[in-house]
Amino acid sequence: MEVKNTDIAILGAGPGGYVAAIRAKKLGLNVIAIEKENLGGVCLNWGCMPTKALAHTVEVIESVKKSAELGINIRGMDIDFKKVMARKDAVVSGLRGGLEYNFKKNGIEIVRGDGKLVSQNKIAVIGNDGKDIEINAKNIILATGSHASSVPPFILDNAGILDNAGILSLKELPKSMLVVGGGVVGCEFSSIFSTLGTKVTIVEVMPRILLNEDEEVGDLIKKVFAKKGINVYTNITVKEVKRSGNQYICILSNGESLTVDKILVSVGRKPNTEGIGLKEAGVELDSKGFIKVDKYLRTNVKNIYAIGDVIGGYQLAHVASAEGLVAIDNILGKNREMKYKVVPWAIFTLPEIGTVGLSKKQAEEKGYKVCMGMFPFKSSGKAFAVQETEGFIKIFTDSSTGEILGSTMIGPRATDLVHEIAVAMHGELPIDYIADTIHAHPTLAEAVMETAEDCFGLSTHKV
Repeated sequence: MEVKNTDIAILGAGPGGYVAAIRAKKLGLNVIAIEKENLGGVCLNWGCMPTKALAHTVEVIESVKKSAELGINIRGMDIDFKKVMARKDAVVSGLRGGLEYNFKKNGIEIVRGDGKLVSQNKIAVIGNDGKDIEINAKNIILATGSHASSVPPFILDNAGILDNAGILSLKELPKSMLVVGGGVVGCEFSSIFSTLGTKVTIVEVMPRILLNEDEEVGDLIKKVFAKKGINVYTNITVKEVKRSGNQYICILSNGESLTVDKILVSVGRKPNTEGIGLKEAGVELDSKGFIKVDKYLRTNVKNIYAIGDVIGGYQLAHVASAEGLVAIDNILGKNREMKYKVVPWAIFTLPEIGTVGLSKKQAEEKGYKVCMGMFPFKSSGKAFAVQETEGFIKIFTDSSTGEILGSTMIGPRATDLVHEIAVAMHGELPIDYIADTIHAHPTLAEAVMETAEDCFGLSTHKV
């Protein structure tokens, strides 16, 4: 058995683990990352990055559809699904290669295999090559992530009933698809595959899709989906699924029947806590099966930390990365708390959605007297020029102090624009700082400034 010693061992090299590894090495610590699959985890390989590559493809398709308005006459459009997926694979491969090079450049050791805690300072690894490796570490970070789970009456097989990885591995474009769950993942894939030519139906058990977003945002996406031919069923479940040849017959709770080629199950994920030795090391789980941590991301075992999806909370790649940095700081004795007040998130539907902080409803429930500024993209010169006038920006503030409480936006480049507000919130700048900042004209960012001005009823171009 090979024995290795290190300052930090990180179990899992997704966006939490690999960021923690790079930061630790840059700060002078010896680090070993243990990963049984590819560097980058779900996000790089089967989530964020491949879906964004596909989202760019469909954005181009939508632009081509509107090209006649620009005087560009394109006769016919043929979508080669195999090339679409090959390009997606090339993007992932390139990014993965870049990450591998980053590890090599920084001198970070990767141990490929299944790791399991043996004690609070020891991890046993069965290497992908069959060799046994023992890693002794002064500190351990658990970053094992999460996985999609089967939900009755669906049993994932990634042939016809798919999770996020299965749908990204399709070789042929399905003619029809049922998307179970109208959350972020379900809506993104619905937007992508509908534009590629699949007949998509969404079934959501809750009263509306994108339930955690601003109600007007959800309503607008539903209208956009209707224009694209996406059927959305809310307050509905699937009671029964029957295989019929290469198709699936789905019986809905309202009595209707749908026949589809593929089914995407996009409801819920479970933490990867089984088989990693938590009991052996004495690491505690909460009632939902996530690893319990304190505000410093420490588990109940003093030298073992946990980050990312495995601890629950925000299951977002960028949050996992931030948690990784906090964990490294605390291993170095900085006693830095992980704060979640300013966490932007993005939804890559068309139009895009960006959100940060509290919604108006959440702010009011916390006792704030809320002032809301709003600016529609139809009043933006740049949005008008680039044919992207659908959507709006909202900013919520404390009416007595001008403190920015949150923002939501839907429209062109909303996933980028939201960060202007996130930076202002993180710096504790009142809303007038955004309103008084000169923004270049003509830009989409002007819409953020105009929204801030509208908090005072002073927006110039809002009509």
